[in-house]
Amino acid sequence: MATSSQTPTVLPLSEALSPQRKSYMAALSLAETIMSEALALPSSFDVNVHPWTPNSPELRFYFHHDVPGLRQFRDDQMLTESMTEREDGSVYIEAVRDDVNGVRVVAWTLSDAKSSAVAA
Repeated sequence: MATSSQTPTVLPLSEALSPQRKSYMAALSLAETIMSEALALPSSFDVNVHPWTPNSPELRFYFHHDVPGLRQFRDDQMLTESMTEREDGSVYIEAVRDDVNGVRVVAWTLSDAKSSAVAA
């Protein structure tokens, strides 16, 4: 049986995926692992893969006014914490690890000014 010269070539899945799609899949896979193992669960999380940086996926985990939860997550995921006091007196707390299997992981929360949990 002869094959037509017009038969489309089927690429392996790894070659068919765009860099942005690959980054989404890597970030979602990591999120699944983190969420299945995390002792402290976030209020929500976002996956960001911008078209202008398709090879730089980012997971952002939000802990709604939950400093202890953020810090448990920080310790579990080996993130580095920083704090910034905002003009209104609230404190933005962010914990970051720039490369977890090719994905940037960020956990963050806001805290009221002078909260005892922030000082801990």
